[in-house]
Amino acid sequence: MTHPIHTILATINTDHSTHVALDKAERLAKQTGAKLHLLTSTYDPIMQYADFVSAHDLSQLRQHVLTNKETLINDLIATLDQTQCPCRGHVSFAPNIADAIDEIGDTLAVDLVIKRKSDDLSEINPFHTPTDRQCIRQAKRPLWLVSDEDVDYQSIVVAIDPITHDDEHAKVNERLVYMTQWLAAHYDAQVKFVHAYDPPIQTVGFEIAAFGYEELLDNVIKHHESAMQEFAQTYAIPDEDCMVVQGNPDQVIANTCIEEQSDLLVIGTIGRSGLSAFFLGNTAEAVLAKVHCEVLCIPAEEAAD
Repeated sequence: MTHPIHTILATINTDHSTHVALDKAERLAKQTGAKLHLLTSTYDPIMQYADFVSAHDLSQLRQHVLTNKETLINDLIATLDQTQCPCRGHVSFAPNIADAIDEIGDTLAVDLVIKRKSDDLSEINPFHTPTDRQCIRQAKRPLWLVSDEDVDYQSIVVAIDPITHDDEHAKVNERLVYMTQWLAAHYDAQVKFVHAYDPPIQTVGFEIAAFGYEELLDNVIKHHESAMQEFAQTYAIPDEDCMVVQGNPDQVIANTCIEEQSDLLVIGTIGRSGLSAFFLGNTAEAVLAKVHCEVLCIPAEEAAD
């Protein structure tokens, strides 16, 4: 199988003394021969007062903060073994790292973004979106959220919905399987595909219509199991590597990761912005705070190279 990773982008926080995303990105780049790029972002709140500051002063300020960050990231690159894994550093003048990834990802034709899991994952604040959630919502390319621990990736759980509703959904499934199969071969890992779904809600309407809830429940179970079997056949996945579980998808996926002692969860995402991002959310975001393993998010949309 041709590996899908030719250009890796690792995000760097120059305020930290250790750089787990860089360490893991460098290791993968050496193993695959991929190009490695480092990215950090910088910004100054004074930019929101641009209408009250001269263009010259704003330009000077911007250049000053960019130069400082460039020095820090170049010093970091100097510590790497450039003979085995050449890399380039980039500094983006952006209010957050999600915007920076979005901006440079298209320019560099990035295949994989590797980022350390943020510490604000469980924060609930209507006026602040945790960094990783923001990155997921804006992701156009696979985003690998890594932990501080050294992981050997021997167990991979894949959250899948085999009941495709549109082309975008089908594309997510296809990309999920392709990336997972490559990872399994690369790390010699065991893979478990899990499909979780909410049971139908029992309402008064069942009594009025004289329709048996148990009969409906049985039909729903058969429908989901049949869809999973068809999915497995389509991608030549052994039946024993597939699970269909009725229950809250967020919790089922998190429980499966615990039961399988998963090193990595692979999950599809559909990007959102604006009010829909705040009110709708998605399974990937909800699961993120519940799992302790690393998470690889695969978006439906693949930016043009």
